[in-house]
Amino acid sequence: MLQHPLHGVVAKRVIRDIVVPMECLDCGHAMATRRENVRYDASGLPGVTLVGVEVSRCAGCGAHEVAIPHIGELHRVMACAVLRKPARLTPAEILFLRKSLGWSGRELGAYMGTAGETVSRWENGRTPIGTQADRLLRLLVLHVCPVAPFDLVHLKDIGRETPAELRARLVAGTTGWTTEAA
Repeated sequence: MLQHPLHGVVAKRVIRDIVVPMECLDCGHAMATRRENVRYDASGLPGVTLVGVEVSRCAGCGAHEVAIPHIGELHRVMACAVLRKPARLTPAEILFLRKSLGWSGRELGAYMGTAGETVSRWENGRTPIGTQADRLLRLLVLHVCPVAPFDLVHLKDIGRETPAELRARLVAGTTGWTTEAA
C-alpha cells in the first residue's frame, strides 16, 4: 500500500509497478485510507495504541483494514516497553513475553524451574507471578531475544508495585517504531 500523508485518499496497492485502487474484499466497493490511532488488541496487550497508522475503510459495508508496517520491530519495541515497566507483569504480559520467546508453557516452565501448569496459572491470572519469577522471565527474554540495551537497575524496583497493565502509544516513524507516554 502506498503511504498517504493526506486523509481520505482512495486506498491503492502497487502490483508489479502498477497502482491499482484498493477494493473491499467483502463487497467490492472502493476503500478510502486515512491515518488513525488504533488500539492494538490483537497483540494481546489491551493497553497498546498504534498512533497514525493507515486504516482503509469501505463506505459500502463498513469493513476496514489496518496496515501495520514492520510488525516484527513493533513487537520488539512492545516487548522492550513491557520489560522496562516497574510494576509486576500482568497475565497478558506474561503470555505476550512467552510467545515472543516462541516457547510453549511447558518450555518456559522448564527454563524457570517450575511446571508448565504454573505458567498456565500465571497467564490465566489464577496465580500471580512472584517477584523472583517476574525478574527471571524478564532476564530470559533479554537473553534469548535481546530487544534493546537494558540496564539491570530496572529489575531492582520490580515487585514494589502491584501488577499493572502497560499503557503505551507506539508511533511508526520513518526510522522505525518508538514509544510515547500514554
